[in-house]
Amino acid sequence: MNLDSMNLIFSLGKNPLLSIAEIFSVFQSRDIEYTVILADQNFLYLNIKKVIYPDILIKILGGTISIFRVDDIVPRKDAKKIKKQFRINLYEDKVVLGETVAKQDIYDFKKKEMEKPYINPKEGMLPSKLSKILVNLSITKDTNTIYDPFCGSGSICIEAISQGYNVCASDISQVAIGGTLENLKWAKKTFSQDLDLKIEVFKHDAKGQPDRLMNKEFNIAIATEPYMGENWKKPIPKNVRNIKTIAKVDAIIQSSIKSMSRILKEKERFVITIPTFRTKHDIIKLEAREKHFPGLLKISLLPKDFIFDGKKVDTISSYLYNRDRSIVSREIFIFEKQ
Repeated sequence: MNLDSMNLIFSLGKNPLLSIAEIFSVFQSRDIEYTVILADQNFLYLNIKKVIYPDILIKILGGTISIFRVDDIVPRKDAKKIKKQFRINLYEDKVVLGETVAKQDIYDFKKKEMEKPYINPKEGMLPSKLSKILVNLSITKDTNTIYDPFCGSGSICIEAISQGYNVCASDISQVAIGGTLENLKWAKKTFSQDLDLKIEVFKHDAKGQPDRLMNKEFNIAIATEPYMGENWKKPIPKNVRNIKTIAKVDAIIQSSIKSMSRILKEKERFVITIPTFRTKHDIIKLEAREKHFPGLLKISLLPKDFIFDGKKVDTISSYLYNRDRSIVSREIFIFEKQ
């Protein structure tokens, strides 16, 4: 075994391309070089050019279920004779053997969702896994601060704090501001060892530019879930009132992307979920999905000519994150400042 590198297999979540993009983003932000050996709906198999710590890495990632270390690849006829904790048939005639070296801690996600001091169930809850993924998609080598302009109860910033980033959070609701501040103080005490970590929470309408963040000391990444309308529990009746609500959501998202992007420096990222709404008879998609925003470029984070499930992946402009029969689905867009 090469002591200067290691082969790892990542067991992926329900949205495999999203999970892969997250892994690549985390590696790029930490100068970890890798070569893709195989990628499919279930697994990402990488040769990593340095020795890393999977037990630490699994705590950073939101879309990876477990990590396996590859010890050997043997002919299928010989595999039954070898006792190994992990075995998988990635090839027709060969079996990959190894050990499970890290598993996702479900309790950590539940703790961040259910044990934080302020919870507002009426507004819906951003899953901790998704919050972690949004943070990881937004970071670059130079990022030191995560900003969420639609902070709600601070779910995204809680994940940023747990990874050691300074955080800025804003919202149009004064109630949300108070709750977020309480939650972020709790998160800093519970998940961070860095006493110098900076937390800034302020009231602000995301449709306007937050001048207080136009500061050279901030290397900001924006990660956010915007206003999604109502907390719909069943297919949305397609009436005038609901159509107006969805149009309002679209307008707010477009305005906020234009305004917030002005605080970014070149190559800094803006990651946002844009909702899709399911009515009784069809799907409503927002104009913001196809909109071109001056100064921003949509990026995918997947390498050129990436092979997935044996096929070359076409250019990806967004990643879908949803649950079965969701009323509101999330489409994740990654923008880079030009």
